[in-house]
This record gives sequence, C-alpha cells and structure tokens, in this order.
Amino acid sequence: MQKQKSKNLLYLSLILFIAFFLTVFKITFHFIDIIRDFFHAYTNFPVMEFVFNFSYILLLSFVLLIYRRWKNEFNERKGDEEALLSLRAAVSNMQIGVTVTNPEGKIIFTNQADAEMHGYSTDELIGRDSRIFSPHSTWKPMFQPVRKRFKRESINIRKDGTTFPVYLMSDIVTNRQGQIIATITTCEDITERKRNEETIQTLAFYDSLTGLPNRSLFIDRLGQELAKAQRQRQMMAIMFIDLDRFKIINDTLGHAAGDLLLQAVAKRLKESIREGDTVSRLGGDEFLLLFPDITQVKDISVIAEKIIYEFSEAFTVNDKELFVSASLGISIFPDNSGHIETLIKNADTAMYYAKQQGRNNYQFYSPKIDAYTTKKLEIEANLRKAIANNEFLLYYQPQVNLNTGEITGAEALLRWQPMDQSFISPAEFIPIAEEVGLIQPIGEWIFRSVCRQLKQWQEAGLRPIRISVNVSMNQFRQNTFMEILLGILEEMDIRPDCLELEITESTMMHDTGLTTTMLHELRARGIHIAIDDFGTGYSSLSYLKYLPISRLKLDQSFVHSLGINPNDEAISRAIIAMAHSLNLQVVAEGVENEEQLLLLKSYDCDEVQGFLFSKALAADDFIKFIDSYHNRSIVNDKIYSTTSL
Repeated sequence: MQKQKSKNLLYLSLILFIAFFLTVFKITFHFIDIIRDFFHAYTNFPVMEFVFNFSYILLLSFVLLIYRRWKNEFNERKGDEEALLSLRAAVSNMQIGVTVTNPEGKIIFTNQADAEMHGYSTDELIGRDSRIFSPHSTWKPMFQPVRKRFKRESINIRKDGTTFPVYLMSDIVTNRQGQIIATITTCEDITERKRNEETIQTLAFYDSLTGLPNRSLFIDRLGQELAKAQRQRQMMAIMFIDLDRFKIINDTLGHAAGDLLLQAVAKRLKESIREGDTVSRLGGDEFLLLFPDITQVKDISVIAEKIIYEFSEAFTVNDKELFVSASLGISIFPDNSGHIETLIKNADTAMYYAKQQGRNNYQFYSPKIDAYTTKKLEIEANLRKAIANNEFLLYYQPQVNLNTGEITGAEALLRWQPMDQSFISPAEFIPIAEEVGLIQPIGEWIFRSVCRQLKQWQEAGLRPIRISVNVSMNQFRQNTFMEILLGILEEMDIRPDCLELEITESTMMHDTGLTTTMLHELRARGIHIAIDDFGTGYSSLSYLKYLPISRLKLDQSFVHSLGINPNDEAISRAIIAMAHSLNLQVVAEGVENEEQLLLLKSYDCDEVQGFLFSKALAADDFIKFIDSYHNRSIVNDKIYSTTSL
C-alpha cells in the first residue's frame, strides 16, 4: 500500500513538472510581445501607471516573501541536517549499543558499540532481521511492527553463538499521522553486573569456606518447607551436627588443616543426604540439615546412622588420615514444634545431649532432654558463683604401697555442694566447667587449696606426703598454667616433690612438642608426673620413654574386671610389665575387694587406691585415717585391721 502511494506521487510530480516547463517556455517565447504591449498600455493610458506600479510593488513583495520563506526553510533544513549529522555521530560513538529498525523489523542503523558487542561489523547488520541478536529458540513471527515501549533484561547471542545477559530499552518513532516509522533499541551488556550480583548473593547466602548454604538461606528454606508441611500435613526433620573434638585437630595441625577438614566433612555430608534435602554450615564445626517429606521417624534414624557410619572412615587432609566423629541432635515437625527457631533450638539441645552420652551418636529431642539442658544451665550459672561462695571442697583418697603397706600419697578429688543443696557429682559439673571455660579458675583454686592443706599438715608435724591433682587438657594448654602453678608453690613454700600432676593420654599426645617441653620443665622443678586412666586412650607406647613420667595409673575399668575377664587380666599384667621395663611405677585405682588386691600384688603392681582401703575423705578425716592406719598391715597377701573408721 505504501509503495503504491509513492508510485502515484511520482507520476503526479512528473505531470506537474511538464506543465510548469511548457508554461515557462510559452512565457519566454512571447516575452517580447508582452513587453511591447506593457509599454503601449502604459503610454496611452496614464491611469494604468498607478495600477502597474502597484502591481509591480505587490509582485515584488510577493517574490520577496517567497524568497524569505524559502531561505528560512533552507536554513532550518540545513540546521536539521547538521543536527542529524551531529546526532548520528554522537550515537555512533556511544558506548551503549543503539539499533534502529524499520516497521518490518529490518535493521536500518546500528552503532559500532552494538555491532562489536554482538561480534559483527556495522555493514554486516544493515538490512538484517533484528531478531539476529536473539537466540533462535526465542524467535517469534514478526507479522507487525512493535507497538509498545519496553524495558527488560534478556539474553542475546553473539555471532560465534555464545550468549550473554543484556538490558534492553526500546522506543517507537511515529510520523505526524501517528504511524510507526522506526523502532530505536538500546542494548547494554550486563555480564559484569550479573557476576557481581551472583557474588553478592553467594556472600549473603552461602558459606565462603564450604560453599554450603549459610544460616540465612537455611532458615529461608526451612520456612518454605515448614509452610508446605503444615499445608500438606507432612512430617519433616532438622538435624544439628557438631564435630567431636574438632578443636584439638584445629589447634594441633593448624587452622589451614582445620579448614580442609571442614571442606571434606561438608562434601561427605552432601553425599550422605537425599536429593531435596539441605545441608548448611552455621559456622565453626556446626552444621544444620533439613529433611522435608519424612514419612516416619525411622527414616531420619536411617539417615543419622548412615552419617555416623560415613564419619567412621578417615578424612584425608594434606596426605594425613584424620578421624573425627560427630554428635547429632534431631527435632521433628510437628512433634517437637511448629516454629523455626524452636525446631533449631530443640535440635541443638538434642545434639548437646548426644555429646553428654559419649559423643559419636544421635539423639532425638524430648522433654526429658529439655529438663536435662535446663539443669545444665542451672549448674553453669551456679558454677560461676561457686568459688566466691566457697562451695568447693577437696577430699583425699589414700594411695597404699603394696610392698611396704604404707600410705605414700593421696589423690585430691573435687567435691561441690551448692548452698542449701546436696553434693553434685564431678561427672556432672566438670564437663560443664570445661565447656564454658571455668575449669581454669577452678583448677587454680584446687592447686592453691592443696598447697594450703599441705602447709597445714607440715606445720602440724605430719610427715611429707605426695598429693596427686588431676589436670584437664584445657587447663594444661593455658599459657599461664606453668606460671600460676610455680607461683603458688613458691607462695605457699611447698616442696615441689609433694605435688603430682595427673594428665590423661589425650593431653599427653596433644601438641607433643610443647607438651614434652612443659613436662620436662615441670619434672626438672621436682614435680611428679603421672598418666591417668592409662589404657583407655590412644597414646604411642614408644613415646612414653621420651616423657619424664613417674607413674602410670591403671584405669579402674581393668581393675573391676580382675578375676572376671581374662582379657582385662592379661592387659593389666602387660601394662604393669611394660611400665616396669620403662622404670615407671603403676598405681591401680578402684580396688574394692581382696581378690583384686591379691591379683594386683601377684602382678607386682606398686600401689593401689580404692574403697578396699578407704573412700575419699575430708581433710580432718584423712588425718584420722593416717593416725589409725599404723594398726593396719598387709601380711601374707591378707589385710588385717584392728581399727575401722
């Protein structure tokens, strides 16, 4: 239709031009006759002079008017052309892509930036379908021109077939009749912006070390799954995981190795869960797992057992095999709660209960566990006031030499009796004290109290006696441990050989270089060193000969089995024989009957302690026991006593 109108206009212009040419030709041909007639009329008819002069002026004015209008239009046209040229140059040099298409969708102009962005030259694009910038799979039939303005993000394709994200802005150009004559589209490559957005997204919702979702993303997913479970009346579960003794590995091998271990743990956890489950890292060595669509509690038990089994395999870090277990706590929707934070808190509570049950196991949340946690918090709160309130006591359990029958020492045992309450077992409050960082001030109080008691006994004329004090790993690792201990001995004027430190095998094997240095320095000062609960840890036996150890304490779990379990009897004999070969003495703890005593004596055990001789006693009762003990003796493998307490 448009082409037909243009053709008709061309024909009309041609006809008018021919008519104009013939008229000008005729006027020129008769020009002399017209001039002669004009002068004849002007001479014979003076009245016409005015008419001709006026007509001449009018004609001249009309010609001048036409000329000025033509000049203005020429100047305006020239200005428009210059402006268009300037605009074209500006658009051509813009850093953002600009493309102009006709109503049929053909490219009639594109600037250098747009062409280069898509891998073309400008000449290659002129006359091409504008859909060339879009992946072919997104092409739509172009029956009519675009009739609306738009702004949107899209995906464009380059000449080489690669795609990239863009931001498009399109506008239409119309003539005076409102007809669309062109579409102008700007195109901006937003690859870098998208990359930055993804980086921000990753930092905001993913853990930078493991790549796992962080707490924010986990809670978001938990909220969605919780809403779904509530609508569909489904069961779901949350699992809280904490690595056991991770801090020891981190401190021993360094944080770099610890980070590699956490990455390996994250990978193994992802491999252990189902598709659709979520594993996230809260921070440190804590992980949260989400299990939607649980049909029965047994399902989550199977997953928990699988995770514990997977953790039984060694993790390889820097060509070293590391073993780390995990404690798991589980809360169930709808049984345990319908609120996000409560579900997480309950799973956390169950995890801590799993640690209290010996680690490397899983526990489901229950009100019983909540009561246990409440009690634990109460114990922690009271512990913080126990020293100031003078609530701690020291009891002493005698140690007897099997060869001479003499009391050669005692083990100081801590007791705690909060105000207006009964005694709390050390098995309950010592782990809590270590967990919350109170073991250091408590340990310092024990050292000071033991030295004060030794001073009192010496002033009372009691012969010097060796007192053994248990030292936890957290206490031993403190930078100020040595300074505090030696300062107390000097302050109380106590002979160092009256004090014996009992450390566990795990403490001895932690950071062996530093441990060896500290133990040698302590032994050089005269302080005795004993390994407590020997046989229950994983110490290197060959390493014992390099440590300044005085004695080994045979764990009571072996002593209790004497006369019952032949294997434990063999282990006990082997430990005693090995210790003697290294010039070490052996103290058997937990001796409760004569059969155990006689077997230990036959194994050449050096010393014993246990209820067979005495329970742990308060300081005054301990003095009474020593005073009366001269009436006791070990003769012919029998215990005879004429005095009892």
